[in-house]
Amino acid sequence: MLRAPGAGLLAGALVSALAPATAREVRAIKPPNTGVPVATLAYVDKGVERETATGRGWQPLTEGESVRTGDRIRTAPDGLARLKYPWMSLTAGPSTVVHIPAGFVLSTVLDEGRAELLAQGREIIKVRTAEAEIRGEGRIIVRREQERTMVMAMALDGTFRVEASGMAVVLQAGEGTVIKDGQHPEPPAKLPEAPTALQPGQDPVYVARGEPVRLSWSPAGEAHHIQLLPLYSDEVLIEKDVSGPPQALTFAWLGTYRWRVSSRDERGIESRPSAPGYICVVEK
Repeated sequence: MLRAPGAGLLAGALVSALAPATAREVRAIKPPNTGVPVATLAYVDKGVERETATGRGWQPLTEGESVRTGDRIRTAPDGLARLKYPWMSLTAGPSTVVHIPAGFVLSTVLDEGRAELLAQGREIIKVRTAEAEIRGEGRIIVRREQERTMVMAMALDGTFRVEASGMAVVLQAGEGTVIKDGQHPEPPAKLPEAPTALQPGQDPVYVARGEPVRLSWSPAGEAHHIQLLPLYSDEVLIEKDVSGPPQALTFAWLGTYRWRVSSRDERGIESRPSAPGYICVVEK
């Protein structure tokens, strides 16, 4: 069969033209993250970023987005992120990195920083670090400080099992433990006493929007952790590690808020939060 002159060249040109377009289409429909959605970023204060298993580097993460297996999440030095799972919530404080490994056994790993976890009813918390695994029900604070390769677990409510290097301890509410790299968990110990004499305290202080409010408490140790919360909720809005009082806190939301403070001992173990003080932010 005779073919028109140049038909072969024309067919080849068509193939060459179509091939790049097909590749572009494949890239366009490829999902940016193939992990399984397991949580939602329910709240963000300041910057939060995600690194996915696709190797695209750190990208901004916004409130309401899904978090998937294989994701790594980090907060800014003054940031905060709250992840909502079907079975628990995790509040990641400033300069905190967590990740959710890809795999069939679902867990959350704290790489560094501070995480406060809450699960009630039959829901179970499972969180890991490089040194330990923690399971239980209630509310617990877990800190991992890489410079000391140390994990601190502090049970605020409920009961938790902390396992490391083939040995486990059980934490009841009001107890904590320390796990050093390659060692067994220390025996459960009573948490430090919470600070008292907060100012502002039960009588709210009124402050203009955007103006700093002065916070003080007693005793004035070397390390503390302060949190700002809504009036009728325990979901933290702002938190940060601080030295001794006085400290200043500035935020621009109108309304009435609670603040509280925890103390930390020489090992880094954190107390239960203090009774709340109250701050009322008004227009200038």
